[in-house]
Amino acid sequence: MQRRPGDQGLIPVKAAPLDMYLKSKGSDPPRLWVSDLAHRLRKADAGFIVDAAQKWWRGAVQHLLADPKGAEVDGDYFIAWLREVHRKIYDDIDRSDPEELLSMDWAPSEAHPNSKKHRHHLKPIGIPGVEDAFKELAKFDPSKRSSSKRERVLAKIMVDIYQLRLVDLAAVLRVADVIASAPQDKPLVVILYTGSYHTKCVVEFWRSQGFSPKGLAQKGHVGKDDWDDDEPRALTLPPYLHELNRLFPLPA
Repeated sequence: MQRRPGDQGLIPVKAAPLDMYLKSKGSDPPRLWVSDLAHRLRKADAGFIVDAAQKWWRGAVQHLLADPKGAEVDGDYFIAWLREVHRKIYDDIDRSDPEELLSMDWAPSEAHPNSKKHRHHLKPIGIPGVEDAFKELAKFDPSKRSSSKRERVLAKIMVDIYQLRLVDLAAVLRVADVIASAPQDKPLVVILYTGSYHTKCVVEFWRSQGFSPKGLAQKGHVGKDDWDDDEPRALTLPPYLHELNRLFPLPA
């Protein structure tokens, strides 16, 4: 075990553990955790949710793979791309809000903040979609040279997209698993604790299945998405979140 260097350096790994993998506890035959969730739901006659979730996940992954910059919402991929491929720009702009950078045509220079001549044109900088990315990566020959920073970050983005949306798929299936194992004749509240991006994705799926915030103020949304750095983050919770039994029936 080694602590990741503070300068984002690389940690040498002698060999990947190709002879082992994580399995869901008690699964027989052995399954990965998400696969086991899907298996349990099918056994509980909730296969229709599994099918819907798998279709939704594939669509979400394909959408993000097609345009990693245009389809992402938090700017993490774009910041990584600038760092590895456009280092001079990365070093000379304000990177404190990656999400804002996604929508900016021009970014002011940190070294020359009042100069239009030195500002950076961000709009034409894109990240290759999956087809162009794999064409580019297929040209790499490890017997002739080391991989470039561009190739490495591009490969990482392509792999991470699957893992990013797998978190959302796992959350959807876990919520369904909780529902399937709960008594059917009693109201149920499921508490999901994730970041805002993953929460929105899970909400998107369940609304596609017919759920709605009908009867809840602000469509059930508490607080807001965009906060200023110096703005207090205290929330005033609505009455139905003081006492969860007031969710049933939903307030008029």
